[in-house]
Amino acid sequence: MTKFRNEAPDSFGGQKVAVLEDFELSTKTFADGHSEEMTLPKSNVLKYILEDGSWIAVRPSGTEPKIKFYIGTQADSQEASLAKRDNFEADINAFVNA
Repeated sequence: MTKFRNEAPDSFGGQKVAVLEDFELSTKTFADGHSEEMTLPKSNVLKYILEDGSWIAVRPSGTEPKIKFYIGTQADSQEASLAKRDNFEADINAFVNA
């Protein structure tokens, strides 16, 4: 989580990050650098909202020493959506293993 918070990727699968929501810090940071305060309950969760409306949420497991990823894609077809998911997963794995 520290790496995702401190070295936040600026894109996944070729899609630029438009907004980074940090639920622990209660901040919403936009691609142009400006931030807004969030008024949701604090939690160790990051949500990357991409330019095309797709998103990736990252949080630690509550019971095991691992990180969980949730991916939502926006596409015109299921095939395109699955391809985006695969590209997002590849970028996440590359970032984690770098």
